[in-house]
Amino acid sequence: MMNTPPLHFSVVGIPLSRPEIVDFLMPPQREAKGAWLYTVGQRPLPAAESAWIRQLQANPAPTVDDLLAIDDPHGHLTFTRTSRLVPVEFLAESNFLTRDLGGWVANYFATIGLPADVPDDPILRHRETLQEYGENIRYFGANSAQVAARLESEMGLTVNEVVQAFCCLHKVRRRLLLSEPVPHVGRIAYVERVYKEIAAGSHFADVEGRPLPDLLLYDELMGQLVLLELTRRSAMAWGDERETAVIGDWQQAQTAKNGLLLMLKGEYLVGRHRRSAILIAPELGVVIKQPGPEPYHEIGLGAKFEMGRKENWPYITNDGSLVTSRGRLRLILEENLVPRISDAFGYSMQFSSFFGLTIETYVHGPTVQDVVLGDHSRLNEELYEEIVLHQQTCELMGIENGDWHAPNFVVRASDGEIVHVDWGAARPLRDDEYTPKAIQSRVNQVNNMAFSFKDEGLAARLMQLHHDLTTDETRMTNLRQRAQKLAAGH
Repeated sequence: MMNTPPLHFSVVGIPLSRPEIVDFLMPPQREAKGAWLYTVGQRPLPAAESAWIRQLQANPAPTVDDLLAIDDPHGHLTFTRTSRLVPVEFLAESNFLTRDLGGWVANYFATIGLPADVPDDPILRHRETLQEYGENIRYFGANSAQVAARLESEMGLTVNEVVQAFCCLHKVRRRLLLSEPVPHVGRIAYVERVYKEIAAGSHFADVEGRPLPDLLLYDELMGQLVLLELTRRSAMAWGDERETAVIGDWQQAQTAKNGLLLMLKGEYLVGRHRRSAILIAPELGVVIKQPGPEPYHEIGLGAKFEMGRKENWPYITNDGSLVTSRGRLRLILEENLVPRISDAFGYSMQFSSFFGLTIETYVHGPTVQDVVLGDHSRLNEELYEEIVLHQQTCELMGIENGDWHAPNFVVRASDGEIVHVDWGAARPLRDDEYTPKAIQSRVNQVNNMAFSFKDEGLAARLMQLHHDLTTDETRMTNLRQRAQKLAAGH
């Protein structure tokens, strides 16, 4: 086990479907094995956050740059072994690593840190280095000028007041966490307190003398729930059934009681899921989202041919820097794509450049995936036209979404309207991307929704619906006219 920081950071792609890797990871073992390495976690480690708070407390004149010191991804570094790169609960699906979804094979895409003398390892042996960083991670983070301009409108506080709010909350957290001898029990008690303060509208006013900002408490709630979930996953991997059950039972009880649900995708597995943390809080009326730290990249469709099949692979774009959560929100605000497309469809969103969060209004209703799986007849022309309408509106607004999954669409209970609730993959179209072939390719991306249902019959039906719609010029013309009305003025 290494006791010093790694000497070299790089971005890698690792094809998890290779037989040697499958044999190494399956079936999952309680004892961790393989080489030690550093990975970049979803959020800063508690130790890094505590050190940051102490620095803020000791600073008589903190600046926005001091606040943003927490954005450094080196504070996210987690020391682990290669057998733990994929959470063991995913490996309960026997074909999780080998399932081919039209070229979407499992590929571990990440920034990792290794010693100069890389140990021989069945997973690392198959890594393809896509970007070299060297001794330090090159990253694209928050823009201090942007944050400074937005801070008071986002938080309602000055820099000094933000520091005071953090210090106050950190003091409350320490007291509650230390009140229990078992760490996860204290964390559960603290999460319940934070949730109660938000739901009641008191926001720790009795402690601070004034209410703490919503955004601060939303971020705190998400951060503590992420730590609890990571604790549960670690306990499950090590076979600690008691700790796994205590945390898991509490999580299920919260979901049953008030709908509170954290969806943590703490690693980027191309072909399975992209990194993010999403906190659904129906009782609070919000969905809180935090993008995961990812290098600048795109996915090359059919970029490789291995084991008798095409594979989609990530490739580096721009300078290959790691884009932090705050860096992603910086881009979202600078590009003004997600705000525009959300506004076009009447979907309310709030953006935090400081926390790297989006806060969306919770939409009551089932996802399109749930609706269709519950009644296959609901996958019909009318529903599919509404999906393609979103793509056509994006096209007219100069946006490629590239992420068309049935769980991202909700059938709003109040009026039956279909609402797209995840524009995280949106990017601006370049001038050279308006060729007939490229335009048609973007329309055909909607076809990827076929794989959302994991049902061959539904996949075939969706592909037929797609073919029938896109080859019917009258229907497509009508759809474009509807899209033009939505895009107008946005």
